[in-house]
Amino acid sequence: MANTVIINGDTRKFTINPEIKRYALIDAGFTRSKRGNFMYKHPLYNDSPYNATCQLKLTMNEDLDHLTMVVTDNNGLQKVNIFKNKQLKPMVELLNFILKDLEDRQIIAPC
Repeated sequence: MANTVIINGDTRKFTINPEIKRYALIDAGFTRSKRGNFMYKHPLYNDSPYNATCQLKLTMNEDLDHLTMVVTDNNGLQKVNIFKNKQLKPMVELLNFILKDLEDRQIIAPC
């Protein structure tokens, strides 16, 4: 059974879609790590991805039964709560778009 994840500050819960396919991960932009995990990073930016202050990071293990999902700073070292600041609304909208796309590709599912 897959685990349930919550992004810092969000109220929604997500899990791995039971209909997930490995090729869907590659099509969505996931890359394989040396250990076989699938990793996805996407900058959350307003104007330019080069000026992004936050990024969405997803990691799924090789067996496709464990998921981690977090919004971090640009370095990927600190968790960031983009939901508590109204000025970050464009980042939240982009995050919602990315999560909807991953749902449509049957990679993640809401709980």
